[in-house]
Amino acid sequence: MRTARFVLLALGLAIPIALVVTHPLAGALGTHVLEDGSYDPFQFIWNIWWVRESLLDLHTDPFFTRLLFYPTGVPLVFHTFSFPLGLASVPLQVTLPGGVVAAHNVLVLAAPALGFVATALLAREVTDDPVAALAAGFVGAVSPIAVWFLPVLYLDCTYLVAFTLWAWWRLQRARRIGWIAAVVALALTLVFASQEYAMMALALLLLDTVLRAVAANALGVPRLWWTGSAVVWGVLLVVLGALAHAALGAAANPPPPAQLLLGSAFVAGFVVPPWLVPPATSFWTLLYLGTTPLLLLPIALARGGRRAWLWAAALAAALMMALGPYLHWQHPLPTLKIPPGGVQPSGPRGPYALALAVVPLLRWFRAPYRWVAVAQIALAVLVALATAALRARAGARRRAVTALVCAALVLGAAVDTRGLRAPLVAADVPPVYDAIRDGAGRGAVLELPAGFVKDQFALYSSLYMFYQTRHRRPLLDGTVSRTPPGAQFTWQRTFPDFGALPYVEWVVVHHDLAATAYPSSREQIAQVEGVLATQGEVVSRNERTTLYHLRTFRPDAVR
Repeated sequence: MRTARFVLLALGLAIPIALVVTHPLAGALGTHVLEDGSYDPFQFIWNIWWVRESLLDLHTDPFFTRLLFYPTGVPLVFHTFSFPLGLASVPLQVTLPGGVVAAHNVLVLAAPALGFVATALLAREVTDDPVAALAAGFVGAVSPIAVWFLPVLYLDCTYLVAFTLWAWWRLQRARRIGWIAAVVALALTLVFASQEYAMMALALLLLDTVLRAVAANALGVPRLWWTGSAVVWGVLLVVLGALAHAALGAAANPPPPAQLLLGSAFVAGFVVPPWLVPPATSFWTLLYLGTTPLLLLPIALARGGRRAWLWAAALAAALMMALGPYLHWQHPLPTLKIPPGGVQPSGPRGPYALALAVVPLLRWFRAPYRWVAVAQIALAVLVALATAALRARAGARRRAVTALVCAALVLGAAVDTRGLRAPLVAADVPPVYDAIRDGAGRGAVLELPAGFVKDQFALYSSLYMFYQTRHRRPLLDGTVSRTPPGAQFTWQRTFPDFGALPYVEWVVVHHDLAATAYPSSREQIAQVEGVLATQGEVVSRNERTTLYHLRTFRPDAVR
């Protein structure tokens, strides 16, 4: 079967699967989003909006913005910006009736479909069995972690990892210059779409390079094409070395060590079915590798041929990295609640601890468990090898065996991912922001409450960034993954006198959100409203919000 025909066949299966997995999102493209309580989708709507705003309207550098953390601004080079996805969304933002929300949702809908196609192409390259490859595509698109990550553009783009691995395998077999360009282009796209996934993909490419160089015959894979591989690694090292130098040289605050420890996986999460033994919090369900894939894994190792051991090594390496710097059978803090004494390291050190010492850039990533998303690609290939082996040995019962495997994969995925897809929520901007948008001044907006939603890993600033796509005025902070030293979040500040901040024009108090805030955030609202009694005037008030205009605002103070 030709590649083009195979891709069309894969798309014919992938698109309905994507519509089912994301249902009912397709019917509410411009009005709703999948939102898991983290507010992350609203931040990513802002991300792709800023790409269009900076390039088409402001004609400025998209990797720096003054619309957040005004007036100093903040760099976005190493933010979870997903610039290539934002670039791809620009035509959608311009043409779709739902604008930026619809464009965002099209990218969300496309993720499982592209994941299916990319993983299927990779598995076909490995197995030469198109039917087994389609089974792998299903595993790549419909796994607990893939479904959980659907609302987050930075994390649902594992298809870029699979496409990069596929291009690498094609390079080693075809040995053509075009595939050198393809690998480099895909790897660099991945760098700017998701730095974490780029690091993981490069680790798998390095593993593949080493194994091909020393054990190609034993693993049943083509020998390493030294010339093409050297060109690929040479270009990537130059470009990535420059980016790494910039990242390490730029002053910024790495995530606190507690986040790294909290975000580490544990072995039981990989193999214990959550529908049999529910985890302490539903979040850990995303670690599970899948019932049917785990059942097929021994078959792949026993009957899948020598190539299975290469992919088993990739699977093992990714899962070991997912465990973080310390290895545990169960998570030491399964409910993700930080005790009064803080998070204390425990357990034997793992490969991640060594990698932290060798690759300093790893300290900027706060969630080792995300390696599971890449491990699922390796597991999908092993599923393809197992399926191909079963089909090859089935003889006259080949169709029945194929149907049985496919049915087991679909039923297993339905059970494994049940309840994991984020609910659909309205993506509406309160009408109070129309007054800010239509105001003559260009001053900054202070949004309250600030900080984290009580007992959740959700920042109100992500929601306010989405609102900014309507009013386009600067905010005093934002949800940015890498902030420079000295940058203060609103919840870390006090506002005793707005005369000292003449560039602040508006204050919006969200009464509905205040009910979900920590006491300290509500105290900040009370303090600010006391100041506003003399320095501001109420423009509008309802049960959701109160909008104040500051008398202390000076238009000449706005940059």
